[in-house]
Amino acid sequence: MRAVWCLGLPLLLTTWLMPRAQAQTDDVVRFKITNPGQALYKVAVPKLLGDGESAQVMQEVLTGDLNSSGLFKTLDPNSFVADLAKEDLSIGPDSWRTVGAEGVVKARTTNTGGDVSVEFRLFEVIKGDRPVLTKTYRAPSANIRRLAHIFADEIVRYYTGEDSFFGTQIAFSRPIGRQQELVIMDYDGAGQHSITSNGSQNILPSWHPSGSSLLYTSFVRGTPDLWSTTTGGGKPKRISTRPGLNTGGVVSPDGTKIAVTLSFEGNSEIYVLTPAGDVIKRLTNNPAIDSSPTWSPDGGQIAFVSDRHGSPQIWKMSASGGDQVKLTRKGSYNVEPAWNPKMLNGKSLIAFSGRDEKGNLDIFTIDAANQELQRLTENQGSNSHPTWAPTGRALAFKSSRGGIYVSTADGKTQRPVFRGGAETPSWGPYVKP
Repeated sequence: MRAVWCLGLPLLLTTWLMPRAQAQTDDVVRFKITNPGQALYKVAVPKLLGDGESAQVMQEVLTGDLNSSGLFKTLDPNSFVADLAKEDLSIGPDSWRTVGAEGVVKARTTNTGGDVSVEFRLFEVIKGDRPVLTKTYRAPSANIRRLAHIFADEIVRYYTGEDSFFGTQIAFSRPIGRQQELVIMDYDGAGQHSITSNGSQNILPSWHPSGSSLLYTSFVRGTPDLWSTTTGGGKPKRISTRPGLNTGGVVSPDGTKIAVTLSFEGNSEIYVLTPAGDVIKRLTNNPAIDSSPTWSPDGGQIAFVSDRHGSPQIWKMSASGGDQVKLTRKGSYNVEPAWNPKMLNGKSLIAFSGRDEKGNLDIFTIDAANQELQRLTENQGSNSHPTWAPTGRALAFKSSRGGIYVSTADGKTQRPVFRGGAETPSWGPYVKP
């Protein structure tokens, strides 16, 4: 066989709206963040008021979310000169202007029995001491991280009109002894839990657009078959058990088709299946290895890997198999394409892993329209298997630095979110709480 490259949350929410006249003014003067390449918007997240442990966790989550967004830079708390105790849930604009803050996040937590209540406020320093956004949440204490994610999402939506990726999850394959089990965690590494436990090799997870299930390849029956399981870890079902390879299955954006690598007809080729596993069409047909399909955001195209010109390179074709074009022409080993689910600054980007002259794998992007190439990692170990956040503004990938890293789309801000053995991360969709 030839090788293949491989809120259900109890929540009470109150929103205090500004008077209509002020809202109209804000619509005119509100600072709009529209381009992640512009100067980052400077936000201060001082220590939250209230219960020490809950406040500390929420401050850490808010800071991590905003820094990961590619839109904000949180300021060092050691630089703050404001009298936080005196300010309480308000601000003295001059004190924050002095340290360069453009926005300030304040909050107070209150524990009541097994629940926590938190009041969040967002200030724009240029607008004085009146908050531009105020929200109060209440939920079980176990969900304090989720509350912080929700307000960070509100901050992003206030400035951009877009959803964030803060409430999303990442699936990956984790070695346990000699086996590989599938694990799901929050995008920032919290809430890790296994969804397979069959003592086999379970690899290449891929999310359904609804976030309700995962496709993956498992050797539980001794052969590489395509399986599906709910994200809650329900009973898996086999989708494709054809002889040879059944790997790298990915669901189309509309949820009606599966692109997958099969070899039952003698060679590794790209096929499209129904959700039940029936073949709709064979898309590639040549003596080379064709594998690793990924859908374009509109479902009209598929990028994939082929070595038909001598070395593995990134190609694209129509979703019906026509117009097959090679995209990458630099480097001798380019694999693992992942198509950005959103247009980013007018570009339709495909991330992939490419081997450099030192033998390391690094993360690159290529514009599907004009083949413009950008390198996101360099001299940072070996980095592979990129996967996009549903907003298209961040990526996750495996790194030899240890585990899984999350990076802004330009590669400038990277942070580890999982330490330990990890393979083939897959970033899940945004599901409204």
